[in-house]
Amino acid sequence: MRYFPAMRTIGVLLLPGTRVFDFAVVNEVWSVDRTPHEVGPFEVRLCGPAKRPVELHPAGSVTPSHGLTGLTGCDLVVVLGRADPRADVPATVRVALRAVHAEGVTVAALCSGAFTLAAAGLLDGRRATTHWALLDELASAYPTTTVERDVLYTEHDGLLTSAGVVGGLDLCLHLVRRDLGIRVANTLARRLVMPAVRQGGQAQYVDAPVPARPDRGDIATTIDWALSALSDPIGVPELAARTQMSPRAFHRAFVAAVGDTPGRWLLLQRLRLAQLLLETTPLSVERVATRSGLGTPANLRRRMRAEFGTTPSTYRRTFAS
Repeated sequence: MRYFPAMRTIGVLLLPGTRVFDFAVVNEVWSVDRTPHEVGPFEVRLCGPAKRPVELHPAGSVTPSHGLTGLTGCDLVVVLGRADPRADVPATVRVALRAVHAEGVTVAALCSGAFTLAAAGLLDGRRATTHWALLDELASAYPTTTVERDVLYTEHDGLLTSAGVVGGLDLCLHLVRRDLGIRVANTLARRLVMPAVRQGGQAQYVDAPVPARPDRGDIATTIDWALSALSDPIGVPELAARTQMSPRAFHRAFVAAVGDTPGRWLLLQRLRLAQLLLETTPLSVERVATRSGLGTPANLRRRMRAEFGTTPSTYRRTFAS
């Protein structure tokens, strides 16, 4: 993970057939004044090839506030999904997207917006995802793109793509967390009444026969217990014992319910707690390592560098309250 200047100016690309849900997601995250809750302020530029009303899908229209030149100087450019993912992308739009990416601007596509990035040539040789129902079409139309099929979002060379519909909200929260810190992202997630980080990939939402599995309530109760005991020396064996399952049965049930392995999930919860402690407390790195259950400063540094590409001290300087 790289660190970027805090997002303050957001450019939103509007094209005919833009999905109204994607448009609403971006505005809910960045256009609502939440400065009393220490989120923002942000400037949102609605940019289109012309300052004429753009029809939204399935209903409504919006008039851009800026032309394509408004994308220049933004900290983030968001490309929204369209009802027809293969609809024409004007040459001026393709040029503008390539230009802002070349300038080092982060460019994120929600849902079928990945097709717009691909049409601009920005996904050649890069990883991307989209709505699960469009994955095969994206892979067929743009064979030089590495299509990730079971993730909620991807990030590669300053280009981000998301899974369908609500996956766009996951991506937006990821961007807030990446650039403004976990405390701000958690505050925003609470205001949106959603998890700060949704577990698992989008394969869990694909139509498929539902396999027999243990009661997920056992897993939920175990998760609640684990989150209250992260500083304790608990591991996967303790989690399995809590559910009164064998380790193998617990592993299967946990992956089915959460979408991630129990060991990976436990590590990520400890790292997120460490991030929060680094942001909001003056605790030493040694105490943060202990409180988050990561044991030693050396292990905390190793885990943070592997997961986030930074050290505890650098993270604290970047995001401390």
